[in-house]
Amino acid sequence: MGMNPNPSGDNKDDASGGTAAEAATSLGTTQNVAGLLAYILGWVTGIVFLIIEKENNFVRFHAMQSIVIFVPLMIASVVVGFLPIVGDALSTIVGLATLSIWLFMMYQAFQGKLCKFPYAGDFAESQLRNTGTT
Repeated sequence: MGMNPNPSGDNKDDASGGTAAEAATSLGTTQNVAGLLAYILGWVTGIVFLIIEKENNFVRFHAMQSIVIFVPLMIASVVVGFLPIVGDALSTIVGLATLSIWLFMMYQAFQGKLCKFPYAGDFAESQLRNTGTT
């Protein structure tokens, strides 16, 4: 499900010898911290980081993926909450799934991994490609 941001395997991102996780962003943080922060408030920080970060594709990818994952999960949570009888149980399941995905994606971003969540990662990547930023 995940892959390194640098496919060559040497994990070098710049001429100074820093690793990919140490690459700078326009926010003044390392890309792994910015990637983690893109998930911290779900789709809200995804939008913020997508607007603010213009150069670093790693951060932009995680910001877009945050939006693509957490908007549908929020909608699903609201919809299943209105269902009679099974709504509470389904809402709890959606909530636990959201929490698990949220923690996993923040961990992967902090580790410096360009982890593509199934379907959502491909969609996020195609959206960034369509905007001409990757």
